[in-house]
Amino acid sequence: MLTLDRVTDFSVLRSVQPHRKNYGWTRGKCVDRYYIEQFLFEHSQDIRGHAVEIGENQYMARFGGDRISKADVLDYVQHPGVTVLADLTSAPNIADGTFDCFICTQTLMCLYDLRAAVKTLWRTLAPGGVALVTLSGISQIAPMSMTNGANEYWRFTEASAQRLFGEVFGDEQVEVHTFGNVLTAVAFLHGLVVDELTPEEFAYHDPAYPLIVAVRAMKARSSGSLSNG
Repeated sequence: MLTLDRVTDFSVLRSVQPHRKNYGWTRGKCVDRYYIEQFLFEHSQDIRGHAVEIGENQYMARFGGDRISKADVLDYVQHPGVTVLADLTSAPNIADGTFDCFICTQTLMCLYDLRAAVKTLWRTLAPGGVALVTLSGISQIAPMSMTNGANEYWRFTEASAQRLFGEVFGDEQVEVHTFGNVLTAVAFLHGLVVDELTPEEFAYHDPAYPLIVAVRAMKARSSGSLSNG
């Protein structure tokens, strides 16, 4: 669905204020979601068995389908649909090796203790299980009303994501891919939405402008303890 005030002339973006605030949230699908959904579609075969997603069940339902035998929703605040109440930086109430797939989109930016959160992802995955994680590279700071009152602390690069996850999962178990280019980054910062760009514009990849940093991290099938402690 096209927005009512669809931007076709980018000269209107010559402003020190964003064209639309809050990612254009009320105008259509946000630009970063195009890449997040592309990443999850490309790795949909990993979404299987006992799966868990942060905040809601939209991506498990959309990309997992009948490959999922059990679906949980994890959040640190209780709201309808949440089945696991936990803080990702600790979560002692979740047993080791519980999940076959952990979908964690646009969450780690709000957790100060990143390494503790990644350890929880590793610990709660079954051997052979996969964490599908997306991170912000280029973005505005999200208003606290959109993050359940949490602050944002971090932005990521391909190198930082590889090191962060490689130190816990092992480098050979981690794949990192970036999505975006200068046009999609500018569009996102100005709150344009998916319908205002073309598939060809989304498809162009420029690693110098990582709008989204995506991580596929698999827990080794022979895992016994955390990599590097």
